[in-house]
Amino acid sequence: MFVGNEAEPAFTATSGLHGTALVVRASGELDHYHTRVLREEMGRAWGVLPSQLLILDLSALTFCDSSGIGELLQVRHHGLSEGVRVILTGVQGNLARRLNLAGLTQVFEMFPSVAEALEAA
Repeated sequence: MFVGNEAEPAFTATSGLHGTALVVRASGELDHYHTRVLREEMGRAWGVLPSQLLILDLSALTFCDSSGIGELLQVRHHGLSEGVRVILTGVQGNLARRLNLAGLTQVFEMFPSVAEALEAA
């Protein structure tokens, strides 16, 4: 039994509008146990997408395993099939290394920040 503060969730995904772009923010550990959370948030996001621009803000990710990368590839694939431009922002640390090693830095469109992605879009 916990007394006092509850433990922080290991992974969260939330979305919000920035102009006409929908930004999905992922935070924490995107691993095999938490890909469902991102998948559910993306299901909601695809249903309310106001334009052909979706930004995945990954600046608050602390870890991403191959399951998480698979989920990001699914988002990209869905975007391609729907004509939606999918941009990753804030890719750093563990995720940056994994994407680089897998040769996926050329597959994803990436910007350092949401502001820079919005400016370029």
